[in-house]
This record gives sequence, C-alpha cells and structure tokens, in this order.
Amino acid sequence: FVKELPAQNSIQVLVNQSKGIINKKIFGNNLLGHQPSFNYKSLKPSYSNTDYGTGIWDGKWDQKSVPEVIDLAKDIGMSVVRFPGGCGTHHYNWKEAVGKKRKEYMFGIDEFLQVADEIGAEPIMTVSYFTGDEHDAADLVEYLNAPDDGSNPNGGIDWADRRAKNGHKKPYSVRYFEIGNEVWHGNHQKIKSVSPGEYARQYLKYYQSMKSVDRNIKIGAVLSSEQWNKGVIGKIKEKIDFGIIHTYPRPVWGKRLEAIPADEIFAISLARPIVKDEVNYWSVLDLLRKNAGKDIPLAITEFNGGFVQEKPVPYRHTMGNALINAELLRVFMKPQNNILMANHWNFVNEYWGMIANGFNGKYETFNNPYYKRPNYYVFEMYHKHFGDILVGTEVISDSYDVRGYQDFFKSLGNVLKAGKVEGDNLVKGEWKISAFFGGFAKEINGTLRVEFDDPQEFNYYHSVKRTKVEPDTYYRLSGYIKTQGLIDKENNGVCLEVQDGRGWTKTQSAMLTEKVKGTTDWRYVETIYKTLPDAKSVTVIARRIGETGPLKGKAYFKDVKFEKFIPDINTKIPYLSVNASKSEDGNKVYLMVINKNLEEPMTATIELKDFIPASKGDAWVLNGPSVIATNEKDHDNVKITHHEFEVWSEEKGVSSKFEFTFEPHSLTAIEIGRHE
Repeated sequence: FVKELPAQNSIQVLVNQSKGIINKKIFGNNLLGHQPSFNYKSLKPSYSNTDYGTGIWDGKWDQKSVPEVIDLAKDIGMSVVRFPGGCGTHHYNWKEAVGKKRKEYMFGIDEFLQVADEIGAEPIMTVSYFTGDEHDAADLVEYLNAPDDGSNPNGGIDWADRRAKNGHKKPYSVRYFEIGNEVWHGNHQKIKSVSPGEYARQYLKYYQSMKSVDRNIKIGAVLSSEQWNKGVIGKIKEKIDFGIIHTYPRPVWGKRLEAIPADEIFAISLARPIVKDEVNYWSVLDLLRKNAGKDIPLAITEFNGGFVQEKPVPYRHTMGNALINAELLRVFMKPQNNILMANHWNFVNEYWGMIANGFNGKYETFNNPYYKRPNYYVFEMYHKHFGDILVGTEVISDSYDVRGYQDFFKSLGNVLKAGKVEGDNLVKGEWKISAFFGGFAKEINGTLRVEFDDPQEFNYYHSVKRTKVEPDTYYRLSGYIKTQGLIDKENNGVCLEVQDGRGWTKTQSAMLTEKVKGTTDWRYVETIYKTLPDAKSVTVIARRIGETGPLKGKAYFKDVKFEKFIPDINTKIPYLSVNASKSEDGNKVYLMVINKNLEEPMTATIELKDFIPASKGDAWVLNGPSVIATNEKDHDNVKITHHEFEVWSEEKGVSSKFEFTFEPHSLTAIEIGRHE
C-alpha cells in the first residue's frame, strides 16, 4: 500500500454534536422459507428452507421455533426480518404456505410471523413478481392485516377469516412490502430478464391493489442500475414508499476472486462502501426526490460482502468480511443517507448464514450446536456496546491508495463518470470490419451499421478500432447506439467494449458500456477504463456477447470516442474508520473503530470533546489470526476479547485525551463513562 502519513493519527469525538437517534432498523436480517431447493446429486428436493427455515423452525416434530436460534437473534438486537428470501421468492406461492393441512411449507407465513414476534423484530414481506398477480398480493395484505369482521376488502375468499381459523384472529398489521426481488434478471427459468418498463407497469398494479386493501402499508420498488432506476422511477413517480437496493461490496464476482491476492480483495472491498455504495445511494435518493416530489428513503434489504467462492477459504465467512459489514453499518447509520432499514443476507445456515450448525436439510443434523461466524460478532458488538444517539467525529488517519488496483475501478461502475476529459479523441478513423457469417457490417458517413441474420456464431467482435495508449491511465469510451428489431434470445443486446490490445484471453482486461436491445432511438453510452501498468494499446469493439441464437436485427454505432479521462474520485482510504455515539442520558460515550490496515496496528490519540471521562474504559476487540481467518473449523478462531484500559491516572491528572492502539484487521468497541 502507498501510505501518506499524517503527523499523528487522531480521533476527536464531538460529544455535544448530536446527529440524531440511531435507526435500529439497520440491524435487520433475512430468514429463508422459500420453495424447495433442488439437490442435483440425489435428484431430490431439499426442504431445508420450506419446513425448517434453515434451522429456526422445527417443522418435523414439534412445529415450533428453536429456542437457541431465537436467543441468538435476540443477542444481536435483530430489528427487522425479511421473508421468504431472495430469488426463492420468484416461485413462491404464499397461499401454499398457510393452512393447517400442509405437507410442505411448514415454515410458512404464520410461522415466520410467530418467529418475528418472538425475536421482537418487525417483518418485511417480499411479494413474488413472477408467481401470482396483483390480486394474489392484495389477498396477502388482507390475510395479514384485515380485521376478522366479515369486511373481506378484496372480495372472493375472506382471507381474514382464514387467518383466524389458522389460529390468529388478530391482524398481524404488517407494514412493509417489497414487490419482487432483483426482478431485472428474470426468474432463473424461462424468463431471462425483465425490462424497467415492464416492471414499472406491473408494480403500479400491485401498488394500487395492495393499497386498496390497506392504505397504511408501505410498498417498495426494486432498484438496480442507473438505466433501470430511470426507467422504473420515471414511470411510478410518487407511488413508492421506499426504494430497494442490494449492496454486496467486492472487486469482482465469482471464482475470479481466487486469482486476486486476499489483501487486495479486502483493501478494495473495504474502500467500496464509502467510494461507491454511499455515492450511489445519494444518486438514487436524488432521482427519487426529483420524480416523487418528496424525500423517499432506501431499504437495503440485502447486504454482505459479495464473495461467491470457496478457495482458499470462503471469504464471505472471514474476519475481513466482518469488517466490510461493520463499514456498511456505519454508512447506513448516517442520517444523510436516509436508510429506512437494512437486512443482512442472511441469518442462519444456508450459503451465507452468520450462524451455522451444519444443518443440511436432514433432520439428524437439525439439532447440532450452533457456532458464530465473524459477521455475527459485528452485530453483537453494535447491540451491546454502542449508544442511542449518533455524535460527530473528526478523524486524521494514515491512508492507503487504491489507485493502483485495476479491479477496484472495474467495481466502481457509474461512480467513475464524474471527472473531465483531457486531449483528443484517439479513435477518429474508420472501423476495420472483418467478415461475419450470417450478417454483415458497413460504415456509411461515420455510422457503423451491423445487421444480424440468424448467424451461426453469436459473439460479434468483427468491427474494431485500435489506438496506442499510456499505461496505468484512465480513458473514457463513449458513443451512441441504436437498435432496430434486435431479436436476441439471450436478451444481451449490443454495446461498445474496450479491451487491452493483447486481447481478453491474455489479459482479461476489458470494460463494457451499457447494452442496448430491442428497438430504440439513439442512446448515449459510456464506460471508464484504466489501462494495465504495461499496456501499449487497446482495441475498441462494436460488440455483442452471447452463446446462443436466434439473433436477428440491426445495430448502429456513431460518434464513438476514446479519450483520456481524469476521474473526480478520492482513492485514498483512511485506515481508521470511526463511528461514535452516546447514551440517551449523555453519561457514556461509545466508539466503534475499524482498522483497515491489514498488516500493522494503528495508534491514535483520542479526544472526547466536552466530556470528562472516567479514569478507566472498556474495549472489546473482534479479531482473528489474519484477515482471512474463519470459524469454520476452529469455532473460536475469530472472537471478541475484552480488556479494561486506563484513560487517565491520578498521577497525571484528569484528561479527556488518551492513546489507544488498534490491532490490524480489527473491529474495536470502546465504552467510557463520565467522570463522577
């Protein structure tokens, strides 16, 4: 890491600078109860989710919650629980998950709400976009919220009466509903994707039908990319109570992580919440405000480190990932980010659970003892060792610079658009076009026309421009694309691509613009690309990526530019990330400090402004042997240790300043009472 050392690391806690009461709804989680997952080895479905809630519900014998899991949820102050969980919602028919004679879905709607009540958490229900329709969604609202008085607000079956017969006469009064989960990528079966316009039209039907049953409920819309958000929010306008975003910081997705050094992965991932995610929240909040005419909050209904791999260790269960979650909680807590709630993905077992007991869907493993993964301890520390009122801080810290990490800039996406162009367009010349069986390309008056006629090869990369570049330098690729009747089975569309001149196979260095599909007018697209340290040239390509057909239609490209770019982004990341609070009565100060230095301890002078501290304080440190330490084999490998420390002594006299050393790759909670 490239360090820039200040004269001294320092933390000022501005105890009298109140930033408001802390929103405890950011300490939410996900419980799973969706349709059976399919085991491809045994060719049999697994009912771990539907019958057991992956471990929180005994759906075989006792038909009740598991006390140990309920207690573990209470111990972290779980405030909101989301159900039935993720993409499993796509095929979830809630009407199969209620009633007394079920053979499946033993952890259904009523059981989930019982668990939420036992935990003391508020429920948020995810309504399926792909299974059922707006009338089924309205029936769900009636089942949950209508009084059992024969009013039957949605007509047809009296669902409140059904609820009463199922053992719960009183309405549940569920407030929060989200329409679908990550709808843009389809239902993982026949539907490969959904357009923003399609989603917006269907969302408005759900919104109207559900509100007609209970006007007091709050309904959220799924948000994602800049293009998706503009298409959705521009149509639904003010008919939205909260926007839904999922946050998974990472450099890259999937097994490509295995090729990146661990320290680089976590340096990048710990930078992303403040460099990308928070900036993205501001952009979405602004878009919502402009279209709705009022401030609309965000619900981060899924968050975690975005690690989908197993080697060398499952990074999602490491000490480093716990630090990412701690940093996200700090960001969610800031009032200016207007976060309604946040739900960690997910609580118990399955692929991402923060607690686990090895339950694999077979009942003989159901009662194994649970162990805590590092992510769990972050929430436990915030619940037990943080205050009620957020206060201001001023931090001076050593920093590291992520400018040298190519994967960091790949992960930033639209955030990099802020900046300025410098110099001339480097690809002014004509397109170099090679033959393409099943189609043709031609340039006329500076516009490239590519026509597809059901080719046998579905990757198109046959129109290119090349230019020399400077190494380790940013460039912006931009241009205009329109399509006409582009029928694309994979729904990938066409785009512009820039890649290292040596090719993708040798360097795996490339960036794509937004993809254009169907029939459109001219659409501006752009992307930011950083050349490799040894780069000499790049290739700009009119591109279609895909493996299958049919592929028919026309695509046009014009005004393509490749220019040097200076991004307006701060790539220097302070090692010390500080969150501070005080008790409601003002008699205790709390700090939560992440040391992002993965190799060295960091000593800082801490000053408590307008607060005379007691002579001793308490510290709880979450850490393990390394940033990639897990509890998968040794369940006590990553843990919390407690120690008392001296703030001041009788010999030196009372002081509001003291020094504290933060361990490398650690999260530290500090509590200090007021001097009596």
